[in-house]
Amino acid sequence: MPSTKKLKDAKKSAPKSKKVASSKSQARPHKSNVTLLKLSRPSLVSQLGGQSGEKLPARLQAVVDKSEIDNVLATFARGIDRIDENLLRSALHPDATIDLGPGVFQGTGNDYVIWIIGVLNGLRSTHHLIGQVRAELSGDVALVESYFHLHCRVEKPVGREDVFMGGRNLDRLERRPSGPAGVWKIIHRKQILDWVRTEAVSDIFYHQNPDALWSYRTKADASYQMAQFPGSQGGKLSSFLGRRYEHKSVKF
Repeated sequence: MPSTKKLKDAKKSAPKSKKVASSKSQARPHKSNVTLLKLSRPSLVSQLGGQSGEKLPARLQAVVDKSEIDNVLATFARGIDRIDENLLRSALHPDATIDLGPGVFQGTGNDYVIWIIGVLNGLRSTHHLIGQVRAELSGDVALVESYFHLHCRVEKPVGREDVFMGGRNLDRLERRPSGPAGVWKIIHRKQILDWVRTEAVSDIFYHQNPDALWSYRTKADASYQMAQFPGSQGGKLSSFLGRRYEHKSVKF
């Protein structure tokens, strides 16, 4: 005969086994929740614009517009520094006008592109840096003031000179066609110079570091090859992996 103590212990253990079984049965629906988390989420564009394509809130649309305008300004500067006619034209509406002053250039965007390429071919190099940008938006029109620094390397019979300029581009941009689906481009640009400095060139660094990666004003420039950088599908592993360098490899 089992003792009284053993019977009590058996009774105590019986409810516990039911609770365990109950907890297991309650855990089964939880597995389906995990499956739901694996469902694909909507894209960022659809989250911003909504599934039915409704308009963005005004403040969010302004952020998108200013981001696109910044890209137009950067594209224009890149087009000059790389002497890329297609990039320059992509930032201008067909009926755009440019005003650099009556003794420098005033005319259509098309004439400007032809003129500036001729100017750039007479320079050794140019380098633009865009500073702060202030944009006033009014529907499909934007009035934009952007600060810039420009360096030009000039070849002269007496030697090379570095010309440094600081100024502002005053741009009127329009979005065409009207509405969020349109594209921002420059319709008029007036360039204002704030200061200019000219210096004789010292090429010591160039001569001491011939193996540095220097820029090109053509599509041989590395910026046109970024899609083939290591990490892309067509990119190859860098041959320089594993090399060791001393701190004296750069000479000043």
